[in-house]
Amino acid sequence: MKKIAVLGAGLTGASAAASLVRQGHQVTVFDKGRAAGGRMSSKRTEQGYLDMGAQYFTARSDVFTQQVKQWLEAGLVELWRCKTALLSDDEGVISLTASEDKQQRFIGIPSMQSPVSALLQGIPLLTSCRIHKLDYQQQCWTLYAEDGQHYAGFDAVLVTVPPVQAQQLMTQSGLANIFDSVTDLLEPCWAVAVQAQSIPYGDAIFCQHPQLRFISHQQHKTGRSSCYILHFNAQFSALHLDEPAEFWFERSSQILRQELQVKGDIKTLVAHRWLYASQKDQMAPPGILAMPEQQLWAAGDWSYGGRVENAYLAGLQLAQAVHEYSDHTEAMR
Repeated sequence: MKKIAVLGAGLTGASAAASLVRQGHQVTVFDKGRAAGGRMSSKRTEQGYLDMGAQYFTARSDVFTQQVKQWLEAGLVELWRCKTALLSDDEGVISLTASEDKQQRFIGIPSMQSPVSALLQGIPLLTSCRIHKLDYQQQCWTLYAEDGQHYAGFDAVLVTVPPVQAQQLMTQSGLANIFDSVTDLLEPCWAVAVQAQSIPYGDAIFCQHPQLRFISHQQHKTGRSSCYILHFNAQFSALHLDEPAEFWFERSSQILRQELQVKGDIKTLVAHRWLYASQKDQMAPPGILAMPEQQLWAAGDWSYGGRVENAYLAGLQLAQAVHEYSDHTEAMR
C-alpha cells in the first residue's frame, strides 16, 4: 500500500483516486476550489444549477461506456434529449438551422459534478487548499499549502491541474519542469449565463461564428433552470480576457437579440472566465508526463486531446502508471 496525494479534484483526479483506492492504496485529494468537479462543476444559484463548464459528455470507448452505464443505473447521469442546431456566420449573414444527429449526450444530475463527487465518495478531500510547493526528500513527498499548512509522508504525487498551474508549482518547488512543452496547450473561454425566451430549436447550438463556440439551453436538463449558457470561442475570449462581467453580459444580450431573434426581457445571471478551457487543435496531445524516479505523474483531459471522456481515461492511466512502477520496483528488489 502506498500513500498517494492527488492534486486536483476534477474528473481526472477523481478517476485516478477511485482506481488507486480499489488497488488498496491510501489516497488524499487536494483542490483549490470549494468543491470537487473542476470544469465539470455546475454553479448553484437561486435559479438552480448553471452548467458554466462542460455542457455534456459523450462515451465512445468501452471502458467509459461501462462507467457511464453504472452512473445511469445509480441515477447520477441521464441522457440529454437535446435538439441540436448550427449557428453560422457566412460573411455577415447569420443563420440558425436545425442540425439533428444521433450522438448520445449525457449530463450529470442534478449537476454536472455529480459523477465526480460519487467517484470521490469516502476518499479524503481537502477543498479550498491550494498546494503551492512540493518537496521530495528521502523518497518521501511533503506538500505545502498557501495557508501555511503542510502535509507529509506521501510516497507518490499525481498532478491533474492544468499545465500552466502545474508548471508554476514545479518551478516554485525547484523541480525539473516537465511541463515546459505543454504550457500553451490550453486556451481560455468566457462563459455567460442569461435567462431569456427560448427559441424553437436549439438546446445545443454548435457555432461557426467569429465570437462563439457553443450555446446551450438548459430547459431539458434535470435540476437546472431554463436559461442560456453562451461559451465564447478562444480567440474572442483571449482578445477580451480581462474585460468585466458587464462586457460579456452586453455582448451576450446583443447576440441573442440581433442574431437569434430572442424577444422579451433578458436577465443576466453569471459570467465566468475559464483560463484553461479548450485544447489547441494544432498541438499534439502529450500523453502522461512523468518523473517516475520520484514517483510523480501528471495528466488531464489535455493528455489525450480534450473531452470529458479523456479526462476520465487519463485518471485510469495515472493509476496504472503507479501500479506498473510499483510492480517494476518490487521485481527489481
